[in-house]
Amino acid sequence: MNSGINKNDSKEKSEFTENLNIFRQIDFFSGIPIEGIKLFAFLCKRQSYKAGEFIFHQDDDDGCSYYILSGKAKLVLNLEKKEHFIREYEVESYFGVLSLMAPMIKQFSLIATQDTTCMVMSREAFSKVADQFPDIPLKIARSVGQRVLQAERKCILEFESKGRDDLKNLLGISLI
Repeated sequence: MNSGINKNDSKEKSEFTENLNIFRQIDFFSGIPIEGIKLFAFLCKRQSYKAGEFIFHQDDDDGCSYYILSGKAKLVLNLEKKEHFIREYEVESYFGVLSLMAPMIKQFSLIATQDTTCMVMSREAFSKVADQFPDIPLKIARSVGQRVLQAERKCILEFESKGRDDLKNLLGISLI
C-alpha cells in the first residue's frame, strides 16, 4: 500500500523545519517577518566538508554565510606563508552575514577540523528574499551595528583596564 508520502519529501520538510527554527534563533534575523524567514529556510543549502577541507579561502568572495550544524572548523589567517590560528567555530556558530549584502573578500580561511555540515545561504538567494522584503537589509545592518558597538565596548574596557595601547587602532570602528 502506498502511503502517498515520499521519503524525500518528508526529509525536505524536516530539513526546512530545522532550517526555519535555526533562522528564527539567529539574532541577525530577529525582527524579520516570518514569511521572509521561511524563504531563507527554503533557499539555503546544506553543504558537507571532510576534516581538513576548506569551507572558504582567504582572499575569496564566495558571497555566503554559514551556520555550523555539526562538526568544528578553525579560522586561520595566512601571512607571509605562515598560518596563524585565530579561533575555532563549533556547532551553532553563524558567520558571514555581511557577505550576503555586499561583495566581501574573506580576510581568513575556514578549515573543517572534523567532518562538518553547514547550512549555507548565498548572496543570490538572500537577494531574492530582500527583493520581496526590502526592509530586511536595514534590519540586518542594525543588528550588525549593534554587534560592532558591543565589540568596540569590549576593546575599550580592555584598553582602559589593562592599558592595552595595541588596541588603539581598533577603537573608533563604530564610527564607520
